[in-house]
Amino acid sequence: MSIEVQQLSKRFGRTAAVDGATFRADPGERVALVGPNGAGKTTLLRMLATFLPPTSGTATVSGFDLFSQSNAVREIAGYLPEGSPLEPEMGVVEYLRFRGRLRRMPRPRLRRRLHDVVAFCDLAPLRATPIRSLSAGRRRAVAIADAILHEPDVLLFDDPLAALDPVQSRKIEDMLVSPEVSDGRVLLFATHDASLVRAVATRVICLDHGRVLADVRDPSRLGDRDLPGLFDAWRAAAAAHAVPPPAARETHAPEEPKP
Repeated sequence: MSIEVQQLSKRFGRTAAVDGATFRADPGERVALVGPNGAGKTTLLRMLATFLPPTSGTATVSGFDLFSQSNAVREIAGYLPEGSPLEPEMGVVEYLRFRGRLRRMPRPRLRRRLHDVVAFCDLAPLRATPIRSLSAGRRRAVAIADAILHEPDVLLFDDPLAALDPVQSRKIEDMLVSPEVSDGRVLLFATHDASLVRAVATRVICLDHGRVLADVRDPSRLGDRDLPGLFDAWRAAAAAHAVPPPAARETHAPEEPKP
């Protein structure tokens, strides 16, 4: 049930949105994917969710290959895209039932999971409410309910706190660390929010210009530093350890042998 990424790249013309990303994430890990705007976070998640084909490299999700087994990947991955595209005229349960049928979930299982996710996401009082009438936080909760409805092995969440106020954000944070979401699964989520990283992440991967700049397995070491400050520190550390290309290395002519 792990995610394995090897030299995964995505190019748009001459621009590399993701450039040779390599990492592995295992069940039980809650991995925050951070980086400045344009670092490649959303592109990476879209590739892992099979909504965007990679240009090169390899990746498997729960052992299924992105290239040759994309349908199987979609069956075992729960994807929360940026912006939570939903069907605004549908009621909450109507929409979730529709999504379950699209996934061909057997009726008894779908009935059970509808009950579970509606209760977990605190949507029971809004079962018949049209999605267009919901607040941003409630719409995000519906999108999370959809992402976990089919009990996926892997969760891929893009900016789960986007456009939410502090109260709504805290509710989503609580969901992400709950056993219903994170136990026995990989949770890989992109965010710009340092407080979400501190509250949820068990590991932090930073992308910069499409490359893995840092991989921190003990987020408590980050303290209260803001993310831009951490990006600068990681860039400086990477530059200090970089090996210059051959043309840039200092060369010395061999000494003349002494007579």
